[in-house]
Amino acid sequence: MQISAENLQEELDLRHVENRQIKKELEKLIQDYKPEKTASTDVTMRIILKDEEPVCQHPRRLAFTERQEVNKQIEEWLNEGIIRQSSAEYASPIVMVKKKDGSSRMCIDYRKLNQKLVKDKFPLPIIEDVLDTLQEAKVYSTLDLRNGFFPVDVDEDCRKYTSFIVPDGQFEFNKVPFGLSTSPGVFQCYVSSIFRDLTRKGIVISYLDDLVIPAKNKQEGLKKLKIIFEVAKKYGLEIKFKKCRFLKKKIEFLGHIVESGTIKPSPTKDTSCPKISRTNNNKTSTKFSWFNWIFPQVHQGLFKDS
Repeated sequence: MQISAENLQEELDLRHVENRQIKKELEKLIQDYKPEKTASTDVTMRIILKDEEPVCQHPRRLAFTERQEVNKQIEEWLNEGIIRQSSAEYASPIVMVKKKDGSSRMCIDYRKLNQKLVKDKFPLPIIEDVLDTLQEAKVYSTLDLRNGFFPVDVDEDCRKYTSFIVPDGQFEFNKVPFGLSTSPGVFQCYVSSIFRDLTRKGIVISYLDDLVIPAKNKQEGLKKLKIIFEVAKKYGLEIKFKKCRFLKKKIEFLGHIVESGTIKPSPTKDTSCPKISRTNNNKTSTKFSWFNWIFPQVHQGLFKDS
């Protein structure tokens, strides 16, 4: 998504970039960024189950306002090609997760399906190893990719397994959904395949949808950003610029504060476990710890606000 000059000033604070030439080049780099997908990877999501007995659950009741939110989200996903209507024999229910601002997010409760999934073998990076690679740098930039796991396709014959059900219908994902235990590994494989050469050269480090670019100084950091933007543009990656940090001496990454080669846990990290409310009828509400099923989305709760 492109960012205008006006929005650039509102969304990004670049006052710390004192060198006028570097700042000018950085602003132009950001403003000119327009993803145009001319390359692709062969990474897709293939879902393998331990047995063929379908997981089929009933839709859960929703409050009127929640139902409106769900229908709005589904309509957006349909228009964007993220989901399609489904008549699969598989069906997982949804839950509404309260966000910090009081609004709700629709999530698919894939807990029962996850019990049947053959686990993906592609590993997530070891956080300690990722942080260790930052110790030699003095300047850091972070990029936040938009749309979660949605850039990756689900194999056509596996989409039925992603089916979810709501009071107003049944749908399945064309793109990799949140909530499946294999989704993070698939997405990490996708991002790693795009930036593999740059990672080997120490230009960028990826952890799911977050990228960090370490550098010895701001000039080197700008040079690396130009290289990364070219690759990201070629693969059609959208960047959430509002959550990016450019050429900073101190950043927060993976729940840690990184500054001039020193790394320490973030003092602001909230380690409490959010809870999900599910209404079964008008009088009762069942609460359960989200870590039983939402762990695949750990990167959202681990080191950034969603």
